[in-house]
Amino acid sequence: MTPEELDDLLCQYGAQLRAWPVEQQRAVVALLLSSAEARGRVREMRRLEHLVAQDGPAVEPPPGMMERVERRLVAAALKDWTPPPGTAPDPVPARPPAIFFKPVPASPAQPESSAAANSDTEPAPSARGRRKVPEPHRD
Repeated sequence: MTPEELDDLLCQYGAQLRAWPVEQQRAVVALLLSSAEARGRVREMRRLEHLVAQDGPAVEPPPGMMERVERRLVAAALKDWTPPPGTAPDPVPARPPAIFFKPVPASPAQPESSAAANSDTEPAPSARGRRKVPEPHRD
């Protein structure tokens, strides 16, 4: 077994050698007995696994970072995508997909000013023009 093969197996199975397939265990034990460098690599992997297993403080990403990452992931996924043969390609949406981003509320079909002009009812008076109702008397 070479040091590169050891690195691959450490990444694949971790530093707990008992979890490795038996045929790989025999080869790694022989390498560990003869190589201080190999023993150091296993120790380093155990140290890294221990660090990953520890609960660290919860860290919030900077504002906007998650959105930037999501945009790049979507762009990378769509970069080489081609529609299946025999189908017309859909135009690229102007907004990012809602599965990754918060949905943007749809704009009203009619602007408020024209909706009010077409209304048969009187608009509600503003808060300034309303009469205040006195509070009920409490004993």
